[in-house]
Amino acid sequence: MHTISSKSLSNEEIAEVHKWLQQNEFNASRIRREFSDVLPLAEMMKRDYPRLVDLNNFPKRSSVQRKVANWEAFNYKVLSKFNLQMNPEFILLLATGAHGAAEVLLSEIMRVKKRQRVVESRNAILAQEQIWEENDEVKTVIVNKQVGDGIVQVPQKMILYSLYENMARDNQAKDLIIETNRKRLAHMENIIKVKTERIDELLIQVGKSPTNKPQVSPRSSFTSRLASTSLLSYEALGCTRKRHPNTPVSSD
Repeated sequence: MHTISSKSLSNEEIAEVHKWLQQNEFNASRIRREFSDVLPLAEMMKRDYPRLVDLNNFPKRSSVQRKVANWEAFNYKVLSKFNLQMNPEFILLLATGAHGAAEVLLSEIMRVKKRQRVVESRNAILAQEQIWEENDEVKTVIVNKQVGDGIVQVPQKMILYSLYENMARDNQAKDLIIETNRKRLAHMENIIKVKTERIDELLIQVGKSPTNKPQVSPRSSFTSRLASTSLLSYEALGCTRKRHPNTPVSSD
């Protein structure tokens, strides 16, 4: 278990801590006040370790005594999982906002996170190598590689050329399918555009006001009906005369 205690950091280490704070949207000039309580640090670590950090366990505090209690809880519930612990004297320095205390703690946490990333990367490489060893299509060959002024032999993973050709053909077939679908999509978009324009034209036509017919006054309407009746009577009379040409016409 590594114990975190008060110490002096180099200018490079302090600059690295301040850069990390800026990346997490914290004002480095207020680090002593902001990190006198554990809540800001708990929120930062919650992003990377959501299952490990429960913010309900670290409510915001204002008095030094309650800040110390918050740091002690964080020391036990979170830092101990990373093989870290703070001594009581250092916790008191944090709670009172002592100069340099927050930078030391953040520097230690950054160191742990870097170490974890290295371990995770190494485990990923080992897992990949194990997969390669179990795969008969992947072979390990020794090749000569120039390192500096000398030539050294290093192992290199290789695959069969026939496997490469099959993968290349598969990729070409997938590219062809993608291009065909892209053309179909462009064609459908063009059809939708034409139909949308036609629908807009029909909506404009439907939305036009009908042509208003000229209104006719009652008097002119009566005159028109009278003229129509007279014309009908005259035509009827003419038809009668045509049917009886010898009928004498009475004179008044």
